[in-house]
Amino acid sequence: MFRFSFSTLIGFCAGIGLLAFAVASATDNHVIFISLSSFGLVFGSTMAAALISYSTADVLHAMRSMLHTFFHPPTSQKHLKQVTRRFVEWSSIYRQGGIVALEQSLTKQENNDEFIRAGIDLMGAGYANHDIRTMLTDQMDATWQRHTLEGKVLNTMAVYSPGFGMVGTIVGLIIMLDNLNGDMAGLGKGLALALITTLYGVLLSNLFFKPAANQVTEKQETMYFRHQLISEGFVLLSEKRTALYIQDRLNAFIKPSVRDQALSGEL
Repeated sequence: MFRFSFSTLIGFCAGIGLLAFAVASATDNHVIFISLSSFGLVFGSTMAAALISYSTADVLHAMRSMLHTFFHPPTSQKHLKQVTRRFVEWSSIYRQGGIVALEQSLTKQENNDEFIRAGIDLMGAGYANHDIRTMLTDQMDATWQRHTLEGKVLNTMAVYSPGFGMVGTIVGLIIMLDNLNGDMAGLGKGLALALITTLYGVLLSNLFFKPAANQVTEKQETMYFRHQLISEGFVLLSEKRTALYIQDRLNAFIKPSVRDQALSGEL
């Protein structure tokens, strides 16, 4: 159902690649930019602060949604056109064979789609069209609220990580200043290591958490639009509207250049 997002992969690789190029072209001492303790301090503290701010389940769902940024939801104009075409097909199936025939016509992918499955179940329960609209709208709103919370968690983590990067830098500076009476030759190296935590904090914020939060929000906006189309489609099915009427009604959700006109001219 979800397609791999090559644009996200390209953007991520470009960000990491440009950083690696800047480091490689500026110094031969590449190892100094790698510090597991600094990364652990920034990432671990950010996670701890997120767990204080939100429930464990919300934080885990937010982290999982970061992995899902590499996949596109089924919300393209081409997909919406296919959904519209399916409702046109279902209109004839439902009027001729009822809810049983409609359920049997579902593909495996459609049967696993929780929103389509919810619409089928409501029609099978015999609810009126206005009740179906109300219940599907409530489900849309509830799904929106659940998933937008993931974006809020990621945005919060994006705010926290640079701050904890500065905390790590301050800790490193304190340790370095405490050793001033020792090896002065290592002062520059110690300062560089202290600043790595700030680098990690900024990178985590601007290359991971903020882009992931923006994409989670954008995905939910497009999914909400898709759910509106599906909700309207089930209402029209429950009213036993004609295939032409359903096509023309649902085409309002699609760009004019992409709209399905297979039934144009039919009455």
